[in-house]
Amino acid sequence: MIKFGPSGTDVAFAAAGLSHTVEVPAFVKANGLDIFEYSFSRGVRLSRETAEKIGDAFRSEGVGISVHAPYFINFAGEDPVKLRATFGYLFSSLDALTYLGGDRAVFHPGSPLGAPRREAMTRLIASMNDFMDEFYAAGYDDRYVCAETMGKINQLGDLDEVIEIVNIADNILPCIDFGHLNARTYGSLKGKDDYRAVLDKLIDGVGEEKVRKMHVHFSKIEYGKGGEIRHLTFEDEVYGPDFEPLAELLVEYRLEPWILSESAGTQSADAKTMKNLYFKHANNK
Repeated sequence: MIKFGPSGTDVAFAAAGLSHTVEVPAFVKANGLDIFEYSFSRGVRLSRETAEKIGDAFRSEGVGISVHAPYFINFAGEDPVKLRATFGYLFSSLDALTYLGGDRAVFHPGSPLGAPRREAMTRLIASMNDFMDEFYAAGYDDRYVCAETMGKINQLGDLDEVIEIVNIADNILPCIDFGHLNARTYGSLKGKDDYRAVLDKLIDGVGEEKVRKMHVHFSKIEYGKGGEIRHLTFEDEVYGPDFEPLAELLVEYRLEPWILSESAGTQSADAKTMKNLYFKHANNK
């Protein structure tokens, strides 16, 4: 079943007098939402005891949880020490995910760091193959890693590159950040045909099953010549993209992704707006 929720806590969470992640699932459920994404942006600093306590709260409320691995992951790096650290960051995220009771960890593929893009992608694919060998050998096959499309032009992670990464192994899902795609293509996502082109390319590239259960990030994002600049809210009327054309297609294609709002401070409200738009179209079918 399709699920909607916030990525991280927002202004409304704080305004309700809440501050601890153990309070998140009740807040998410009270707002009519289904899921939450916990970010390890600057490193995995969550003890097993605390993670299990948080996980118990999520299970009690019937709210799903995913995690975002540290932002400084780079599978395209040449330095073997740093590459080993990248493996560790994602494995640590997967361990914490287990204690939290989830099964999806989002990660940023990496950066060329000045190398030719194709050369960097060749390294990234080789490194991801090695990582997935260790992933399966260590028994992580009940979890998924989700390769995210990136918003800045100089980052690895355009749609074609994510398709290439996702095809490495069964337990890699696409994390399609439509705000990022829109930013790195200077506002190309305007209507149903634009979204349809993305979904059709994904289905052709990785198959219907992975697209059906893909991970999605959505927000309006300001962009410039280098792509993404900053996340906005649904109140913005300049940059986009708009969710409703995508909502119509999710119904038409019968897709059931996890959809996380990454709006700037209004994640819960904007996630609920997306859910309402989706069911407006679903209930008219």
